[in-house]
Amino acid sequence: VSAGRVVAEFDTAQLRALLAERTASYEFAKAQLANTERTRQVNAQLVKQNFISQNAFDTADSANQAQLAAVQASRAQVEQTQLQLNDSIVRAPISGIVAKRHVQPGEKLAFDAPLMAIVDLSELEVQVQVPVSDVPQIRKGMPAAVDIEGIRGRSFAGRVERINPSTETGTRTVNVYVSLPNEEALLKAGMFARVVLTTAPEIESPALPLSAVRSDGQQSYVWVIADGKLARRNVATGRRDERSQWIEVTSGLTASDVVLATKFDNLKDGLAAKVVGLPGEAKLADRRAPDPAPASN
Repeated sequence: VSAGRVVAEFDTAQLRALLAERTASYEFAKAQLANTERTRQVNAQLVKQNFISQNAFDTADSANQAQLAAVQASRAQVEQTQLQLNDSIVRAPISGIVAKRHVQPGEKLAFDAPLMAIVDLSELEVQVQVPVSDVPQIRKGMPAAVDIEGIRGRSFAGRVERINPSTETGTRTVNVYVSLPNEEALLKAGMFARVVLTTAPEIESPALPLSAVRSDGQQSYVWVIADGKLARRNVATGRRDERSQWIEVTSGLTASDVVLATKFDNLKDGLAAKVVGLPGEAKLADRRAPDPAPASN
């Protein structure tokens, strides 16, 4: 459908009859007003010549003013009925495709009942929930790579359209909206998507699996094996990649540190510990940290 096209119409028989009645009343009121105006004008000349009293003129003037108010009230009723008649014709607010029809011809409807859903697929919008810590790095107009569930091997280019000014109730996330052109009409409304925003240049940085980092209040820490003993090491963390389950470590560790990546219970500082595994696995513990996660969220 195109914008402005009639897509539905309510039964208007009663409204049309009411409009005709009120229009007739309006015309009658205007005719009465013409009579009262003529009477007032005549009495105005007579009172100047002292042929009638001032009270007689005031009576004619009051009758004219009352009839003028009656005409205005009648005109308002006609306009109100005309508005109701116009509202009984439903026009498409946008150009698009009728995705769903909620009613059938002849059906009675509630005041706020939906009639149909019209979608415009020329440009879609993706709603993304972003952690509060990442929002300061996001700007309007920032390019975004959008991967659509069910469409493999292809990424779509979008851009940040707007950022919600408040967090979602009960979460620590902010809704960010990404506009996505759909020139090929390949995408459909309601699809699930994953949005990648590059908030900083991609650089190598130390990273650990999320399972290796624990927290004690506001302080993050890890368990390392040093000189055959467990040691708790406070660390500072940076960006995190939920998809790959890696988190950046900005300080507190070196590339040669052996870190426990699996959570254990009842660990204490100074407990004896050693790495048990194949020679190849043990050798990996002395190498540099794994490749960092991409600098994106």
